[in-house]
Amino acid sequence: MTQASRKRKRRCGSGGICGGAVSALKPIALGLAVAAAVAFVFVMIFALVFVIMKAIVASAVLPLSLIALMLGCFVGGWLCGSTAGSKGLLYGLAIGGVVFLAVWLIGITGGAKAFSLLMAVKLVCLLLAGGCGGWLGANRAYTRRRVR
Repeated sequence: MTQASRKRKRRCGSGGICGGAVSALKPIALGLAVAAAVAFVFVMIFALVFVIMKAIVASAVLPLSLIALMLGCFVGGWLCGSTAGSKGLLYGLAIGGVVFLAVWLIGITGGAKAFSLLMAVKLVCLLLAGGCGGWLGANRAYTRRRVR
């Protein structure tokens, strides 16, 4: 290891090397948990609205589920970006990508087509929501650091 590469590495409090994939796991895991919880809460709210209305509009189920997933990705990306403090767009895209991958795998096991136009729209929407949330979260963390 050269002198320059040793200078670039950050040291943790316990003497280990910080950075890399291991340090990205904590914000991503936290963001995914929050994204799933927020999406679940919004799905339950939409289901409650359908029960109160006593009529389920079949054409509204798919857009409302996409909205719930997008809100979950946005909040999860925002939390992930603000926790990480930097690379918010990248972390937000990771949140959106993992949520899409979970939805896609659940759809395949349920007997859906491998990939369709609707899945492409979901991919773009979830990546956009997660990326925007991560970017805004990291910028919020950056401005909070700058003010201090």
